[in-house]
Amino acid sequence: MGTPARRPDRQGLKYQRGSIKEETMQTAAPLRPVPAADVDPTDVGQLVREDRVHARVYTDPAIFDMEMERIFERAWIFMAHESQIPNAGDFVTSRIGRHPVIVVRDGKGQVHVLYNRCPHRGAILCREPEGNVHHFACPYHGWSFRTNGDITGIPFRSAYPESFLKDENLSMAHVERVENYRGFIFASVARQGPSLVAFIGPLKDGLDNLLDRSPSGEIEVSAGVHQYAYKGNWKMQMENGLDEYHPPFSHASTVKPDGQQVQRSYGAKGGFKVLTGSDPNQENARSHYDHGEVHGARYGQAYLTIPDATRRSELDDPDYRRLLAERHGEEKARALIESSNMSNAVFYPSVIMRVTGNMHIRVVRPISVGLTEVLVWPIQIKGVADGINQGIVRYANVHVSVSSFVQTDDLEVFERVYEGLQAGRPDWVMLARGVGQDWDGPYPDEKVGLATWETGMRAQFRYWKEQMTEAGR
Repeated sequence: MGTPARRPDRQGLKYQRGSIKEETMQTAAPLRPVPAADVDPTDVGQLVREDRVHARVYTDPAIFDMEMERIFERAWIFMAHESQIPNAGDFVTSRIGRHPVIVVRDGKGQVHVLYNRCPHRGAILCREPEGNVHHFACPYHGWSFRTNGDITGIPFRSAYPESFLKDENLSMAHVERVENYRGFIFASVARQGPSLVAFIGPLKDGLDNLLDRSPSGEIEVSAGVHQYAYKGNWKMQMENGLDEYHPPFSHASTVKPDGQQVQRSYGAKGGFKVLTGSDPNQENARSHYDHGEVHGARYGQAYLTIPDATRRSELDDPDYRRLLAERHGEEKARALIESSNMSNAVFYPSVIMRVTGNMHIRVVRPISVGLTEVLVWPIQIKGVADGINQGIVRYANVHVSVSSFVQTDDLEVFERVYEGLQAGRPDWVMLARGVGQDWDGPYPDEKVGLATWETGMRAQFRYWKEQMTEAGR
C-alpha cells in the first residue's frame, strides 16, 4: 500500500407519504443528445481518472443502462428495516435497480424478498408502497400467491396440461440473496459475491453504534416517509452525502453572520458551526468541517465523522443517558457516547444513513439517467421518551424533507449540475480536493481525508470503474 500520508495536525409528529406529480416521474431524457450505441467497457474505464470523472458518467443513457446491470445487480441494496414489516402479511415494495420487488413477512415470521412480477404473463402484482395482505393476486388473470411466494391459485386450471402444472415453477421468484444485519434488510440479485458484512465494511461500526446507543438495542422506522424526485443523476445525491465542502455556500441562507447554522438537531443549544473565520477565500482559511474526516473504503463504502460534539446533542438528554447506563453500565455508556462520531454512512450505491443527530434513512432510487427518486424515513430510538423521537422527526423535517431549509438547496443544485453538464465543454468534473494527501485507514483499501476533501467520492468511483469495466466481471 506504500507509506501512508501523515494526517495533518488538527484542533482538536408523523410524516405523510408525499405524492410525486405524474409529469415529474416520467423518464427524463438528457437535454443534450447522446449517441445511443452500446458503450464499450474499455471506453468507460477511460472516463474515470484519479482526480476527475467525465461528464458522460452523469448524462449518457447507455452508461446508465450499464450501471443498472453492473452496479445495482451486483451490489447489496437496502430494502427495508424489519420494524416496517412487524406482522405476518406486512409488506413494503422496493426496487433493485430496475427490478421491482416486494419485501414481505410470511405467516411463519420469515422475511422474503420476491420479484414483484406474476410468473404467468409478467404483470406487477402489487402497486401499493406498503400494507398487509393474506395473499398476492394478479390483476390480469387472477393467479394468487402466498406471502412466501408459493402459488396458491390458478383460475380454470383444467385447461393447462397436467405436466405443465407439475413441472413448471409457477411460484413468485425469490431474489437470489437476502441478509438481515440487526434489523436492516439488504438484498442482492447476484448469485455470488461478498457477504453483506464484508461489503459494507466500516459502515457496520456505525450501525452497531447506533443500535448499541438504544436503551433497548433496537430502533424503529415507524414515523412515515418523505418521497420526492429531482431531475438529475442518482450519483449526485450519493456524492452529496459525503460533501462537507458545500454547506456554507449551498446552504448560505441558513448560516448566520457568526458562522452558525439555524438549529437543525434535537437537543442542540443552537445551530451547528459551519464557518471558522469570516472569509473562506483567504489563503489560509479553513472550514470548520475539517475538524472531522471523510473515509472511503472498498466497494465504494464511505462515511463522514462529526466535527464537534454538538452534532450528537440528543445524547446529552439526562434521561437518555440514564437509560443507557442502566443497560450498559456507566463506563460503557460513556464510551458509547464518546465514540458516536460517524455522521453520514453512505452505503453505495443505494442508501445514506444518518447515524447521529438527525437520524434517518435516505434511499436513492435511479429512475433514468436524468431522474432520481429519494425516500427519507426518520429513525426512532426504541425505549426512549417520546419527546426525543418527536424531536428527531421535527428536525429531520428541517433538514431533509421536501420543504426543508437544507435538502431543498441540494435538490436545486443537483438539477443545476445536470443541466450544466449538457454543455459541451469542459469535459471533466473535478474530484481533486485532497488528492495525494489522504492517508490509510484500518479497513481494506480505506483512505481517510479531511471532511471537505473528495476522498469518499474517489472511493465510490474506484468501485464504479472496477464494476463497469472488464475488471469487475
